[in-house]
Amino acid sequence: MKLYYIFLSAGLKSDGVQKKVIAQINALNNTGVICHGLFFTNEVQEKTKLQEFIDLIPYPQTNKKYFNIIFQKKVLIRSAFNFVKTILKEEELIYLRYPGVTFELYKWTKNFKNRIISEHQAKEIDEIKSSKNEHPFGFKPSKLISYFLYQLWPIFNERIWHNKYSKMLYAKVAVTEEIAIYHKKKCRNVWVIPNGIEVSQYKVRSAPLISNSIKILFLKGTSGLAPWNGIDRLIYSLDKFNQRKYKIELIICGNIIPNEIPEREYLTKMGYLESSDLDLLFSNVHIGFSTLCLYRKKLNEAAVLKAREYFARGLPFVYGYNDPDFKERDSSNLFTLNIPNDNSLIDFDNVINFIEKVYSDNNHQNKMRQFAEENLDWNVKMNQLKMKLLLKN
Repeated sequence: MKLYYIFLSAGLKSDGVQKKVIAQINALNNTGVICHGLFFTNEVQEKTKLQEFIDLIPYPQTNKKYFNIIFQKKVLIRSAFNFVKTILKEEELIYLRYPGVTFELYKWTKNFKNRIISEHQAKEIDEIKSSKNEHPFGFKPSKLISYFLYQLWPIFNERIWHNKYSKMLYAKVAVTEEIAIYHKKKCRNVWVIPNGIEVSQYKVRSAPLISNSIKILFLKGTSGLAPWNGIDRLIYSLDKFNQRKYKIELIICGNIIPNEIPEREYLTKMGYLESSDLDLLFSNVHIGFSTLCLYRKKLNEAAVLKAREYFARGLPFVYGYNDPDFKERDSSNLFTLNIPNDNSLIDFDNVINFIEKVYSDNNHQNKMRQFAEENLDWNVKMNQLKMKLLLKN
């Protein structure tokens, strides 16, 4: 069994998404599936080896004065199609990290009918609409163009081409059951395989003692505005909390947009940290927070990567959604606190009680790590994909 994993937004330096794709490819090969990554980028001039199983493939830049994003994507899709058709053998399949549909992508799937597995992280139109605050409508030319490129144009393409695209696929992979239900209306084969994590890449923390203060960590994984993270909900809840027993400190890590997060005395913004600095930080915080306002993306269920990192490192955490990997699992419920997916104030008395209960187990971090290895590792997730492929064949 051989797959070509197509990734259309690659670079010489791996961001979070690219690292995830690389981990998937490595895990597929670990399970016995021959998987080769074709990463398309305009940062190289010729085919370049990125890793053992991955090649960087160049495509030309368009550099149009107006609406270059549209022209660039057309050239990218055509370049990828022309490259893949020269190497793909009859029995081989394509695994595609979904880049957003266009007419060109539909034509590609039509040429490779029943050969493409498309991975989906969202209900796409709702996902596009959730970023409207970054690209608001306005009458200035710059605002009109931004609104067209990042709202009207992608939504138009989803409405016109997504159903046609879906009918040409071998299957879709959805990261939650909720997203799968959305896509089952469009595609006959939809497999639910939640996001994973490369557990071995994360160091298990040394849990600090609880004394007079409790330190909270929020990892902001997105580089842009992400209102569904619910950082505002967390801050407003802390504003209302009477810190009579413990002093609360909140640390936020990641790329923070100016004016995105209000200033508070108890809040420290640390920006992007390298892994060694994160190792130290995790051993100095008591609890993590994952996504808190997923309803802002019209979702109730998610397989959030920061939650998986918390598990891999052994940090108990609070989350405000349903996770397909934490359902009815006693071992996960011991170390996580699930709160409503809304904008209500978080009950921090309940959070404090949860922290004290978890820390009564001096080995909680190693138990969380074991859960991550057995349930959340990419080797486990990609073995699920392998089983789906074997059953389909």
